Amino acid sequence: MLKKDYIKFGLDIIIALIFALLYNTRVFGGLAFHEIMGLGIGVIFLVHVLLNLQWVRKVTRRLFDRNLPSKTRLSCVINVLLLLSMAFTIISGLMISRILFPGLGLANQRTFHGLHVGFSYLTLVIVGVHVGLHGQWIMTIIKKALNVKKSNKIIVGVKVALALVILLEGTQLLSSQFGSDIAQIGTSISTSQQVPTNKVSGQFNENNTFDGNLHGGDRHAEGVSGDRGRDGNANTTGAIITYLGVIGGIAVLTRYFEKQVIKRT
Repeated sequence: MLKKDYIKFGLDIIIALIFALLYNTRVFGGLAFHEIMGLGIGVIFLVHVLLNLQWVRKVTRRLFDRNLPSKTRLSCVINVLLLLSMAFTIISGLMISRILFPGLGLANQRTFHGLHVGFSYLTLVIVGVHVGLHGQWIMTIIKKALNVKKSNKIIVGVKVALALVILLEGTQLLSSQFGSDIAQIGTSISTSQQVPTNKVSGQFNENNTFDGNLHGGDRHAEGVSGDRGRDGNANTTGAIITYLGVIGGIAVLTRYFEKQVIKRT
């Protein structure tokens, strides 16, 4: 059983790293990597579900059982929401694909671009909650891997380092690109039915499709958010630290609220 836990934990780390990199479409070759791994992470996530299929079946059968712990029921709901959010993110991404399926986006791409950005951030939040709900299991696996029987300086040091990463990188993200991306979601959706007479922000042409030749460049080609510049370079490490930091921050808050609820019950 412990070996299977290590496999699941290793797979979770791979998913987390790929997930963080998907927020910057300039890494590892650019948009091609983004689209390929966007599909790939869906496959890996399904493998993750299959590895936990026994738990899924057991909980699903008892979902409306009053004796089922509230945390277990909440975890099941969060997992379903994560699956749906990730599915919508992938589908909307396919509709604005420029490398793998360039002819697939027959509908209004402005709408799907806004949905793609929106669902990607929603998925980010849900992943953070998911990690927080499994925080105890994660710490148990780490302690066993490091052969630590109780909290010591190493564990305390890891927690402090994580807190610093969350504070610095999470704040950087929220103060830089997050606000502009969220604002663009509303703009994309609200104007989805309007055919632009001018070149709007250099992202769409008269057919409401992406055109990288328009003034300002292609937003989708630049990335969902953060770590992008006019020189076309990507800060891979920065993308990983930033978005894992955000996930970690949400996870810590989830874990904190969970402990508060336990204290009151």
